Amino acid sequence: MFFDAATRALAHEVVDALFDHVEQIESRPVVDWHDAEELRARLGGTNAMDCVRQLLDHSIQLHHPSYMGHQVCPPFAIAVIADMVISTLNQSTAVWEMSPIGTVIEQEMIRWLADRAGYPPAALGTAVSGGSAANLTALLAARAKYPDRRVVVCGADTHYSVARAAAIMGAEAVSVPTNAAHRMDVDALDALLADVKPMAIVATSGSTATGSFDDLRAIAALRDRHDTWLHVDAAHGASVLLSPSLKHLVDGLDRADSLSWDPHKMMWMPLSLGAVLVRDGVWLRRAFAADAPYLFHGGSGNIGEMTIQCSKRADAIKLWLTLQIAGTEPIVRALDHVTAMTRYLYECVLASDDFEAMHEPEFNIFCFRHRSGDNAQIRETVIRSGEAWITSTLLKGERVLRVTMINPRTQREHVDALLDAVRRAALPR
Repeated sequence: MFFDAATRALAHEVVDALFDHVEQIESRPVVDWHDAEELRARLGGTNAMDCVRQLLDHSIQLHHPSYMGHQVCPPFAIAVIADMVISTLNQSTAVWEMSPIGTVIEQEMIRWLADRAGYPPAALGTAVSGGSAANLTALLAARAKYPDRRVVVCGADTHYSVARAAAIMGAEAVSVPTNAAHRMDVDALDALLADVKPMAIVATSGSTATGSFDDLRAIAALRDRHDTWLHVDAAHGASVLLSPSLKHLVDGLDRADSLSWDPHKMMWMPLSLGAVLVRDGVWLRRAFAADAPYLFHGGSGNIGEMTIQCSKRADAIKLWLTLQIAGTEPIVRALDHVTAMTRYLYECVLASDDFEAMHEPEFNIFCFRHRSGDNAQIRETVIRSGEAWITSTLLKGERVLRVTMINPRTQREHVDALLDAVRRAALPR
């Protein structure tokens, strides 16, 4: 199991198989559907490559251009290579002396993200596993500033991790209704704040259900008036800061006290790489103050002093290496492309007689429904066919179809094919 000639040969064979897999992805179904018991019965093989090919065959094919499902991306190749380097070196960035260069790279990447967000030099942050950990971390920083408050106010479409974080902290999550555009209703928030003194308000930039962006400037004004904390769950949407044509969607993000940002979504990094940023880093440090002299000594370079994690993978290297080699241009191009494909789908739905748009997309998430069919069953039929992968959600109590355009390979012909597959699935049986 060590690094010997046989393992080297296997590594070369695996890398070739992975590249072949992605290059030939359209010859495969988006998923070769089997239930759990069928998969369990198939597990194993006579050699290592049998097992690898089994993984290739039975995974959801995120690289397929007809994958338009959950908010999990087909990662950039450079970042995949970086992931292999990270696993090989196996550095833990919680403690400086265990990962000197990994720690420096994470600090540099956090500073790079903070600069994109318009945060001041006093801002601090860490890489985390994703938006859920980022939201909890940010709310712990808010509690450090407002220790006597026990309410977190958020929109009705806020990610479930916010309510979960509040419960972990012994706080209560109180929701504010959304308006017709699926954004937090600012007037309803204003009325609620007249009666409730929250630890934090949580706004959303790129909601899970519809990809909607809250009015951050209006919400920040209420934050100022009521002396509270503003956290923005921008796990999905913060990456639009890189695109000149999309960054207006997060206007006012620089005014937030903290934010979540997932490069493993719309910066096409492999799972997992999220980040939490706190405008005034003192509150992040106070939230995690701990006495661990066996770990934390020798200056303030220990990232573990600002995070829940002690075992902490050097995931920021993925973003660093990608930016070193390719810069931001591939990310910007991908952001603009998936937005354009989402807009194309929306226009196709508007022009049709059999579909109804549930909202106008702002970014790369869009919900629609077939007018005459059972949309839950339609979705099930489509994904089991292997022709495309989409999701569904409830909007205002109605089950609808939901698309996340997240593959830069998706073109108009793949969108057309998706609609044809949905139409066939809606036919009476």
